Amino acid sequence: MLDEIKKIQGINHNDFDGIIKNYINSCKLDLKAIGIVEKKVDESDESKLDSLIHTAILTYTLSFLDVNNSEMYSNSYNLQKDVMRHLKDYISE
Repeated sequence: MLDEIKKIQGINHNDFDGIIKNYINSCKLDLKAIGIVEKKVDESDESKLDSLIHTAILTYTLSFLDVNNSEMYSNSYNLQKDVMRHLKDYISE
């Protein structure tokens, strides 16, 4: 996920890796805090990561990194969270 975000942003060095990883982790904590199934959020194999979770992490992280489009990404992330909260496969019981 880190490499994908760096590629999207055109970052070809490691100077911001720690910051980006913190955003990724913050997103995962946010998703768990609203009740999204922990197993889906914490999937260690990125190739098996649920596509809605994957997209949510991307948009959350990009809302902080892409200054020109931060509001768009933030709104998108909030909409994605709302959708997941209404899907029974994503909510912890």
